[in-house]
Amino acid sequence: MLEIALCAVAAVLALGAAALAARFGGHDAAQPATVRSARLVRDDAIVGAAASGIAFAAAGLGRAFGTGSHAALATAAWSAGACAAGVLAAIGARSWRERVASSSAAAGAIGEQVVVAAALVALTLVATAAAHTLGDPQRLAPRLPELVVAFALGCAVLEVGARAVPSVSARVLAAYFFDANGGVLRSAPSYASALGLVLFPLAATSLGAVGASIAILVHGRRKSAPHASSVESFASVLAVPASAGAALALLGWVWQPLALSAALGATMTLVPALVRHDGRAREAWALGALGAAAIGSYAVAQHSGLAHAGPLGIGVAAVAAESGALLPRESETESGALADRQASALAAIAVALAVLDGAVLARCLRFADAAHAPTTDTAVTLAHCTLARVAPAHIDLSHPVTTVAALGGLAACVLAREGTSLVGRLAVSGLVIAGVALAAAAAHFAFALGLESLAAAALASSLAAALFPSACSRPVASLIAAASLALGAAVG
Repeated sequence: MLEIALCAVAAVLALGAAALAARFGGHDAAQPATVRSARLVRDDAIVGAAASGIAFAAAGLGRAFGTGSHAALATAAWSAGACAAGVLAAIGARSWRERVASSSAAAGAIGEQVVVAAALVALTLVATAAAHTLGDPQRLAPRLPELVVAFALGCAVLEVGARAVPSVSARVLAAYFFDANGGVLRSAPSYASALGLVLFPLAATSLGAVGASIAILVHGRRKSAPHASSVESFASVLAVPASAGAALALLGWVWQPLALSAALGATMTLVPALVRHDGRAREAWALGALGAAAIGSYAVAQHSGLAHAGPLGIGVAAVAAESGALLPRESETESGALADRQASALAAIAVALAVLDGAVLARCLRFADAAHAPTTDTAVTLAHCTLARVAPAHIDLSHPVTTVAALGGLAACVLAREGTSLVGRLAVSGLVIAGVALAAAAAHFAFALGLESLAAAALASSLAAALFPSACSRPVASLIAAASLALGAAVG
């Protein structure tokens, strides 16, 4: 319960700081105040209801197909409810941003991020309370990974997926990490809490938003490029102690390697602003910093000696990079655009790893239930599933079907464009989700590589949208990523 309270306090502080930044941090937008019209809210609700129906069907069919369990209906209802919660959070986040945009577009973006994080904290509270785990922070809610990926799907259909997908991916990676090392983490002198691990990305996001708000309040926001760069750099610097403080409060004895991973991710976003050269030289430095952050965060976390720590290190670095790039992505400077691309590219790698981990965890636990095997020690169960090759652990790009899936995801984010009318939005969302599902089903039944195909499509589309935003639609890429996460957890 203490972990949830800490995250709730961080979310309240972030919302208050965003409101203060919008009120006293200067003005960087000239648009008049807008209020989301009733028609647009109605359209959002219809699109969200359709997405919740898809989540209900996918979760129900996946559970029934995997185990034939009578609990399939309850699982489907939970997934649909989580997707609806994501839709409501997206509506609230967009309304906040539109109301604040007239005074500060940057403060509006901060509030949008924090509203999504606060909704995820509330969803975690509901899930842990329903699973009776509030009094036992050493045990995860059984359906938590499935719920958070359904939440991300609800945000993605309303084009707010970029705010939810990085933290959701890190939470899925954290859930797998804890389940793979449960015995060691529980028996350590200063144990690491399961709730602390899965809530750390949200706390880091909220505290990073507080840092961005402080940067606006201290420096103000002007339209001159040099002053904007100083504000963005200050915000990126503040993301480092914010992530370290969240790690120290929530991660127990594993806080040091993950805090270092977060520092690498946040520091990466500083490089474009520090390079004095423009054009290709700055892009080269930004790309080199991205590679160093990805490899360094993996190596630092893996050095802890715990199983599957490397992917979690990348997920943590991606969350910290998103906090560091929160203000730069709202600017019109070259360094801000590069920092935004860095953070999105690192998040793309984390998404692909999370698709695999969420699917592995879901498939392994369902296999153990179907075989009536003991699941008291999840780490042993996962080890047995790995030896038995029950679930995939990597993307095999040497196989043609995964290459075709990656190219299909890339083509989807290039060709598809988010619609403006209700019919157009429903058509685009339905076609993208149906295309991802059909491609994964074909790869599964023909080559038993459905989950690897999902991960490959998510990686290719998200990476292309991050590096080439003018050619690839980022909302479509976020929708592909969220759909891959949700389908992987549902039919794993």
